[in-house]
Amino acid sequence: MKGESIELPASAAATIPIGRANRRTTPWRIDPFGILGIFLLVSVWQLLTIFVPSSLLPAPHAVTGRIAKDFFSAQELTYFGLPDASLLGSMLYTVENVVIAVIVGAMLGAVAGLVTARFRLARSIFDLVVLTAGTVPILVAAPFFLIWFGVGRASAVMLVLLYVAVTLYLFAQKAADNLDPVFEESARTLGATSRRIVWDMLIPGTVPQILGGVRIALAGAWGLEAIAELLGSQYGIGKAVELFAGVTDVEGIFAALLVLGVVAVVFDAITAFCFGKITAWSVVARPGGR
Repeated sequence: MKGESIELPASAAATIPIGRANRRTTPWRIDPFGILGIFLLVSVWQLLTIFVPSSLLPAPHAVTGRIAKDFFSAQELTYFGLPDASLLGSMLYTVENVVIAVIVGAMLGAVAGLVTARFRLARSIFDLVVLTAGTVPILVAAPFFLIWFGVGRASAVMLVLLYVAVTLYLFAQKAADNLDPVFEESARTLGATSRRIVWDMLIPGTVPQILGGVRIALAGAWGLEAIAELLGSQYGIGKAVELFAGVTDVEGIFAALLVLGVVAVVFDAITAFCFGKITAWSVVARPGGR
């Protein structure tokens, strides 16, 4: 009823954590296997440099030295008239584009996915359009975005935004479909309105899967942004890779790609930590959750 809370049976209420005291927090831990994987990767890389000339595969220490040298000022990039000729400036431009595209795309995709999961007519209209847009290869779509939005920031952001929105649309829709109908039936039996069902059941029940979709979309967004900048942009880490490739500077290419990879890993770790805090209740609320 309006203005009244829904009374739950004692057995059901016992499985749902209430308040800060019942929330399970996930401590920040270092994965030893992840460190081992990085060590093996660097070791294999170093080993390959014995057989491959440095003009094709520079050594790890050479690449890290190049990053330190070009991080704040890259002399090689100043020749091409970049306003901020450094790996740091290029990376910041890329980060800004990715953050904008992921936030806006995730909001649009998640809302559209939840709405279409609740209304069959909307689903029948949007599903075909979204699935068709999602199957278009990025290299095919990029030239159209460059024509429509120019070679500035807008084309790269819109390209990544489309990818993120399609991904979150599918994740949100699937998350809503996976909710057991018995929960909604029980809520209606107890007098819950449609608005209360959306805010108290649909959104909390789909948040964990939606946030998982955000992580997946974020992981792919870095590469798509770099490709968009590589194909047509005046700034960004992708533009730096293009300029280094134009003068066959393999060491510079590796340095730019390594910076991009490290930033992507750091963002994923921060995102995973924050999302883990947000959805800590979902683990505790599961039957037998630990």
